[in-house]
Amino acid sequence: MHTINHINSTFKVTKNVSNTNGFLLPNFLYEKIKETAYEPVKKFYLQENVPDFSDYKFKMHKNAFLNDKLTIQAQLVKHDDNGYWVNIFITKSKNRLNHQETIGSALFKFPMLKEAFRESKTAC
Repeated sequence: MHTINHINSTFKVTKNVSNTNGFLLPNFLYEKIKETAYEPVKKFYLQENVPDFSDYKFKMHKNAFLNDKLTIQAQLVKHDDNGYWVNIFITKSKNRLNHQETIGSALFKFPMLKEAFRESKTAC
């Protein structure tokens, strides 16, 4: 089964989440993307809380600065017997031609729990 599910989350870099030079704190960004990564897979589990991810990769490509408006895009890209894979891109708008600049990326794997799996097939 191949399911596509997109989630977009936006936030602005403020003084509370940046260092004295105005750079976004990487640990804050990591926490934000981690929260967003859970959204596309919630519907596949019976309990209220999705189990913790079993693997992840996170990479900062560029710095974000005070007052930057960032978008975290999460997409369920793979669903198989081993689990669910959620791909994350963090972007900010560039003023010219409505282009997006990639700030970071991540890939999260959530475990397939047979007893916690919500049947996603629907009757026709």
